[in-house]
Amino acid sequence: MFNLSAVARCGLDRLLFVIMLLLGSARAMHSQCAPLQVDLSKLPGHEAPHEPLLPESGYLSDTTYTNSYFGFGLDLPIAARGHLVKLPLMPERLHALLAIAYQNGNHSGSLTIDAIEPAEGLEGFSAKRQKEQINLRPPGALGPGAQTESQTQPQVGPGGNLIAPRPQSGIPEFQAPGERFHSTVRHKGENYTAQSWTQIKNYRVGIMVVTDDKDFLQKSREAVAAVRFYCTADDGTLATKQGKLVTPDGERYEGPTVPTWRADVAIQTAPGFEIPPGEISDGVYRNSALGLHYELPRGWKVLPTRNGGNPPADLTTLREFQLLHACSRTLLRVEQSSSGDSTGDGRSPGIILRALDPACLSMRTPAAASDTTIAEEVGVSLEPLAEFGQVSSHDLVSIANRLFMIFHGTIAVPAEDTQLATRMSQIMLATSQNKLLLVWSFIAPTSVQLATLPVGSISFDGSQPFELQPALAAKP
Repeated sequence: MFNLSAVARCGLDRLLFVIMLLLGSARAMHSQCAPLQVDLSKLPGHEAPHEPLLPESGYLSDTTYTNSYFGFGLDLPIAARGHLVKLPLMPERLHALLAIAYQNGNHSGSLTIDAIEPAEGLEGFSAKRQKEQINLRPPGALGPGAQTESQTQPQVGPGGNLIAPRPQSGIPEFQAPGERFHSTVRHKGENYTAQSWTQIKNYRVGIMVVTDDKDFLQKSREAVAAVRFYCTADDGTLATKQGKLVTPDGERYEGPTVPTWRADVAIQTAPGFEIPPGEISDGVYRNSALGLHYELPRGWKVLPTRNGGNPPADLTTLREFQLLHACSRTLLRVEQSSSGDSTGDGRSPGIILRALDPACLSMRTPAAASDTTIAEEVGVSLEPLAEFGQVSSHDLVSIANRLFMIFHGTIAVPAEDTQLATRMSQIMLATSQNKLLLVWSFIAPTSVQLATLPVGSISFDGSQPFELQPALAAKP
């Protein structure tokens, strides 16, 4: 390292100061958003209620991804159909926006987009230090230039649900778009890692590409280099800097896992505990609020529901456990009496009935027999949760004119007095009822026992009861 004279340093300081002023002026000019060239109030559907705008809010087509919160869009290096990846629940302050991946012979590649949310005025602090600083702040204190929570995040209603932003009257107030992504590429042998990042709305938005395929790497880098930045409004409206309205391609998309802020709200408010538990009498489970009447197998023993469950010691799965139990309720647990068929170690067949809130879990449910892809998505969403076991196959069938998802698989069932677990066969039946997803888990030591398990009959809203046995006897 060489030393500069005081005069030289002074000259450089002045030059840098001038350059910073010029860059700041240029950026301000470059980032200004022109007034919108169209009256939104005259467009059809503009007055419809808005969905809560989250960092994960966006649109996805087979060839493009557009984020409504941060205001950017890009062409995908591979088609989205068949290549979307389901990710585990993100930690607090980390938002998963998109995940796609493929494998073709010996080549594979993935592209993920995420956003890290720093606390206001605490950029550069560690997560632990951020929490310490937040705890030291006076109530309601905000950093310089910080926005209030009502401006940046959805609000929580009395029931713990997110309240969508109200439609704004007149021309929306746009925020300046981003500029560009900064990129680096590293490789070890034939394996490449390309990272790109930028700062938008005080978030660090990152794109990571991992691949051993140079063609996929090149297409991904070209897509990042050609990212389109848009002016953004609090209601999700996008526009070019010239004031032209942008209508993104594709359907609404909220990322490869439950949006982080929605998960935080659910864990804090536990809306699943508002689900009516129902009651059992004379061998029948009744839940009038859900319109459900379930006749249990005769002679089976009713067990405590343990709605809170047993939290895992592993911190990486604890958050998913907390979200599941915040967004669901165990309604029923029954077990075949000891006189029935059981294994030598005392494992008896059992049935667990749960009610899940799909909206709380950001889970789509099928509405027609053709929605097989959605049924697969439900299975993929349930499998990471240890309480639902491993899903090896799925089906979508109509039983008594009602749509059921059927999931075949196995589940590890621990004994009450030991840490050891036994893997048992399982079939799950799931159907929608009163905006909830009812999931029956039928468990037996072997698949042969499971196929002949007495499972009782059910009826909905006073309809004629029907047996569930044919669904269990069906081959996966």
